[in-house]
Amino acid sequence: MATSTELPPNSTAANARGTRADTTLDEIAQLKRLLLQAEVRLAKSRAHAAGAEADVKVLTARLRAASSR
Repeated sequence: MATSTELPPNSTAANARGTRADTTLDEIAQLKRLLLQAEVRLAKSRAHAAGAEADVKVLTARLRAASSR
């Protein structure tokens, strides 16, 4: 096996850059997945909040109707 002193000087630098690029691409892919998961959670939360707002409106209307009898 060749040591770094036997390899051309650019060879080890290119390998290091390639490894760094792979790591960066992996990190970007992971961040994209996490972002998508967060967006899904946010959408679900917004839907839940909209449902709760509708419940409040209906219950408020029912309370007013019951109170005015």
